[in-house]
Amino acid sequence: MVSDKGILPNVITYNSLICGLCKFGRWDEASKMLKQMEDDNISPNVKTFTALVDAFCKEGKVKEAEAVINIMIERGKVPNIVTYNSLIDGYCLRGEMIKAREIFDSITLRGLVPDVVTYSSLLNGYCKNLNIEKAEEMFHEMTVKGLKPDVVTYSTMIQGFFQVGRCVAARRLVDEMHAQGQIPDQCTYGIVLDGLCNNHLVEDALSLFYLVGNSKLNSDIAVYNILIDGAGKNGKVEVARILFQGLIDKGLQPDVRTYNVMISGFCREGQLGEAKLLFLKMEESGCPPNDVTYRVLLQGYLKNRHYDDVEMLLQEMDDRGYSLDASTLSLFIDHIAAGLLDRSMLKLFGKLVPKELLNDPSLCDWE
Repeated sequence: MVSDKGILPNVITYNSLICGLCKFGRWDEASKMLKQMEDDNISPNVKTFTALVDAFCKEGKVKEAEAVINIMIERGKVPNIVTYNSLIDGYCLRGEMIKAREIFDSITLRGLVPDVVTYSSLLNGYCKNLNIEKAEEMFHEMTVKGLKPDVVTYSTMIQGFFQVGRCVAARRLVDEMHAQGQIPDQCTYGIVLDGLCNNHLVEDALSLFYLVGNSKLNSDIAVYNILIDGAGKNGKVEVARILFQGLIDKGLQPDVRTYNVMISGFCREGQLGEAKLLFLKMEESGCPPNDVTYRVLLQGYLKNRHYDDVEMLLQEMDDRGYSLDASTLSLFIDHIAAGLLDRSMLKLFGKLVPKELLNDPSLCDWE
């Protein structure tokens, strides 16, 4: 543009570059681009600064985001509701709800009007902190002020209700959502299925799944993963098996999570032979096991005192560069301490323990 065509960039050019860099997580380059704008005597506008604020907040760097807002104000650029929405969301993602609420209150005093995105961010923060009463207050407040909750707002509240076990309230909100003309999307559908399964209402989740039938909603592998996991955790491994076969019959390709939750279900029920067969099938199906697969299978073997393939799995993990997590390592230590496993495996464990676990005082006596 500049060297070949002699066309000088303007604020729109720079904003496009900064937004693009931020989307790819290249924060440092985006910040340098802001400096370059100044060197080129191009004044950043509100959109420029807001893009940087949003980028920092998504990375959890809220202090840096606030610094950008301060620079923005110093240069005579007035932050808008989009700028502050990003900052509120940043604090909500960090679980710092007092700070998020302070910013919310301060912007209203400045004459800015919170929108649906503002409230949705606060609802999400309160729900993730399991403060569902506060979330309900905010939900009521926004409707009183004439703001219409969107799919994201409803989905957030539905998930919050399920997280605290208020399944009736969650279902009522789904009905209200329909009544208000808001059509649940793939995300909402997944939240409802997951919420039902996590509250031991697997039969209800399956009824909804079969009611939806061949809809596009049921063409997502994530839906099957939720149901297979829920069925396995609730002792319905045969249901999980039927679902697993059903997705294959439908032409969907199981991903590594599908295999992991299915293997976990078999292990939970003591069906180690089935778990091993599925584990071996992964590689030939073009979906190699990941570190979670190995950990799930190892824990299944240990809990069921099935030690034949343990050393082989550990060696494979080492060959693939995988490591043990704290819970799997703790199980190994317990079994070695009880004399159920040969202490000669300790050397192999040493290769598979992440550095951060080596300093864990609860595990420091394993040698």
